[in-house]
Amino acid sequence: MQAMTHLRLVTSEEFVTDLLCELKLHAVEELRLVDTMEDKRFARAFQVLLDNKDRLNIAVDFSLATNPYHGDSSTLREALYSLRERGVVSINNPSFKTVQIRVDDEDADYYLNHSAIPRDFIARLVADVFETAGDQNGEPGDTTAD
Repeated sequence: MQAMTHLRLVTSEEFVTDLLCELKLHAVEELRLVDTMEDKRFARAFQVLLDNKDRLNIAVDFSLATNPYHGDSSTLREALYSLRERGVVSINNPSFKTVQIRVDDEDADYYLNHSAIPRDFIARLVADVFETAGDQNGEPGDTTAD
């Protein structure tokens, strides 16, 4: 008899929370959403998550793509609105020009330690997608574990 593997479900809110918490631990206090660069980074991070979901033993119940006409992501915006209600972020204006990360380091650690996504994976993902200087082609580095 083959053992059943139980997948852990990852929601858009959990994924965005994890990314924001890891960014906060790297002293990122706010995101500027004036242009669509951050949306594209979140979409790239999502693609890396999808590419690794089997290895991470997770199921993903959302998509996070950018709009081909406007370049923004409605899934990201919806997740940020939900996280505002939970006190994770504040949205400083109605047009999403800046989003302030409101969690402190202790709360960030709590969220990351209780996530369905392994913390070391999120740390590598943030380092590759959000913090790589001079990334000309927009492709994240290898975030797979050895």
